Amino acid sequence: MQQRVTIEDIARAAGVSRQTVTRAMNGMPRISEETRARVLEAGERLGYRPNRFASNLARSSKAKTVAFVVDSFRNPYYSELTADLLDAASERGWQMTISSHENELKLISRLASEVDAIVGYISEPDEAALVSAARGVPLVLIDRTVTADGLHSIDFDFASAFGDLVAGLRARGARRFGLLESQPAGTAYVPSSRREAYESTVDPASAKAVVVCEAPVQSVAAGELGFDSLIERHPDTDTVIAFSDLMAMGALRAAHRQGIEVPGRVKIVGIDGLSLGAATVPALTSLAILGSELTGQVADVLEKALGGADGGFERRRSVPSVIWRESA
Repeated sequence: MQQRVTIEDIARAAGVSRQTVTRAMNGMPRISEETRARVLEAGERLGYRPNRFASNLARSSKAKTVAFVVDSFRNPYYSELTADLLDAASERGWQMTISSHENELKLISRLASEVDAIVGYISEPDEAALVSAARGVPLVLIDRTVTADGLHSIDFDFASAFGDLVAGLRARGARRFGLLESQPAGTAYVPSSRREAYESTVDPASAKAVVVCEAPVQSVAAGELGFDSLIERHPDTDTVIAFSDLMAMGALRAAHRQGIEVPGRVKIVGIDGLSLGAATVPALTSLAILGSELTGQVADVLEKALGGADGGFERRRSVPSVIWRESA
């Protein structure tokens, strides 16, 4: 069995004192960035994993700090989720910092020396690299299920959610469905979990009525272009489900432009649960990811991780729920 790497081992490898290693590992002042980087590099090279109980004890005199990593605040989904998480953090006496994407492994490595926990949408597929970058700091990944010890995750159960959504739409007269899928610009297309859930729920003809929207990703413009293409290729479509609420708003815009009555001729549904959806005409029905269920799951996982409870690593599932409004 490999012997556990200690702070003294790192101090020897970096040529510094034990106190300097402690300062570098905990983001404390009175240490140069050059020395901090040397210490962190030595710790990563030696495979150092800090003891979570000791870390929590060392930090018990200050408020816990959580870093939330977002894609972009240009998408209101992240703004609303951030507001929900800020409320949850405030209720628990935590501080929260917000970081936008850069090189993900470098970002996590940097945040691990500054905060007590990290949560967010992280796309890096190498779980071992994520564990190494986090260096023992709790890392909670949203919208994916992880398998590696050292990582927590909260994924979305779109299979159950789409079952409820499609059943509700059929009860409201929907017969032929179409999907507006999203593809990140400049990447090879990989079907999303939303598309997989959609195809497994609807009839075979509807499963083929999918338009992949490549221009600007998850935007109003993408939804508008996608709706035009979907109706042209599948004119019998009477219900359109869009990858996001923003794309659904684009579909509403395209329907108005074409003189297509919503929800009389075509029902339109988004996915996200944005409060902005209540302001569209007609108000947008949405499969809501946002809300107290997701926020509560994230806060609960963070609370357990920050408390140092040795109960293993959390793998949670959150089920989006339908907000029925006039567009469907």
